[in-house]
Amino acid sequence: MTKSADQEQASPSSSFPAYVFEGPAQVAIRTRTNDQPRYVDTRLDVWTWYDGGMSMKIDWTALQFSAELMAISKSFMAYALEKYAPKTAQMFANSLRTLSSTKLANGLPWDKTVLIAVLDGLKKSRHDLVGFRRFYRWAIDRGIKGFDLNTYLIIKDARSARVDPYARIFLSQSGLELDEEIRLLKRIDREFSTDSWEEVQFNIVLHLGFELAPRAIQFHSLDIADFEFIESADHEQYYTLWLPMAKKVGQRRPERRPRKVTTRLGEKMLRHVSEMQRRFGSDCEPLFVGPNGRRLSVIEIGVGLKHELREAGIDKPNQVTMLLRHHLGQGLADQGTPADMIAELLGHNSTVAARAYVTATPNIARIKEKALGKSPAYQRIMRSLLTGEVVQRRDTATERAIRGVVDTQYIGDIGACALPVHTHCPYNPVYACYTCKKFHPFADGRHEQVKEALQREAQRFIDMAEQAGDLIHNRPLAQHQTTILAVTATIERCRQHMEDVADDTV
Repeated sequence: MTKSADQEQASPSSSFPAYVFEGPAQVAIRTRTNDQPRYVDTRLDVWTWYDGGMSMKIDWTALQFSAELMAISKSFMAYALEKYAPKTAQMFANSLRTLSSTKLANGLPWDKTVLIAVLDGLKKSRHDLVGFRRFYRWAIDRGIKGFDLNTYLIIKDARSARVDPYARIFLSQSGLELDEEIRLLKRIDREFSTDSWEEVQFNIVLHLGFELAPRAIQFHSLDIADFEFIESADHEQYYTLWLPMAKKVGQRRPERRPRKVTTRLGEKMLRHVSEMQRRFGSDCEPLFVGPNGRRLSVIEIGVGLKHELREAGIDKPNQVTMLLRHHLGQGLADQGTPADMIAELLGHNSTVAARAYVTATPNIARIKEKALGKSPAYQRIMRSLLTGEVVQRRDTATERAIRGVVDTQYIGDIGACALPVHTHCPYNPVYACYTCKKFHPFADGRHEQVKEALQREAQRFIDMAEQAGDLIHNRPLAQHQTTILAVTATIERCRQHMEDVADDTV
């Protein structure tokens, strides 16, 4: 049986021959998908591996190492490919390429003066410095001659100019503006011809990006099997996507976590899956494919998503999936979502980025405007999202009518509930109705009365929150914001409905 790279030992005695690479002929790497090559052939001059549909490699013939350093470097890369994610292994390969262009490539042992001079150059790139540090530590752990602990401490103390990876969140809230969000929603809801499956596919990518904000590698990794459709006994339909995590360390295959998607998106995905299996066979595995039926690469996904954003009038070429991730993260934070929940929804390993979203302070006046439902842009958004059909009071059974209390005031005659008669709704009547697809507002309902009561209640929340210094991250205020906007949109919708009925009568 071939000895693996991380089991190799070299004798510390100088009388023994130089280090020899005795790694496995093939190294098993971490993979995200079943159609991704799982092994790297270490007998070749060029080692190639893949991730996200893109190839990565290290060409040993291009490296100017001494024979012994070449063997040590190959052992380290075999270890890195087996232990780390493919992109991390690529970082180590790049650091070895940089090392081979320095005076240290001539061979061991390394002169301390030369080492310190090379370290100064490596400090310019944090990745090169981290890669070199890990390489040296790996060699010490295996007792390879020419590597000692004192030298490692010098390397460990070397620091590159570190930039906070989340600084851009603090400096610039790079999500979507209100008018951009409206255009994006219109782009998502547009109609398609029956033969434009590729356009429909990227519309789904855009819609999914807006709802769950996956990374490009997560889009790439999705399989048809990750989409789940369930129909209950009473014909309610539920859609779930098992989203593969992108940055969960220490796992041979990515963990998948369930994420609910809206009915609109779920229906699109269900039709898309049927179309993929019709075109490419029932054994088609990837969820997003090219014209040849092969899984889309991260580059192809980025290009397609960038095109969708540009068509929606959003032209930010340096941000594609990250734009939607920032928008979702900041939107959740603005509504008072805790940092740990934001981190979970975005698939982060820590709450550092989530805390950055929470700390980014929106304009106080804008919060008040949204909370009181006075923002025209938000009203337009809410109108585009409402789903309940406007009905006439006279056509509704009495037992379906909705009644409730808002701001200590009893209010009825607002609309009807589409749930089966005598079914208990777990949500608060009136408050929850205006954002529920089961709600059918009366065309002449008392919606203005509801809005006024909610605004009085919201104003009381604002006054109390300002006194407590908790206006920015106040959850009840955020919930009132959504409800008042939905009521305002319903009033406008009912007004338009009444005008249309009057026109039809004439």
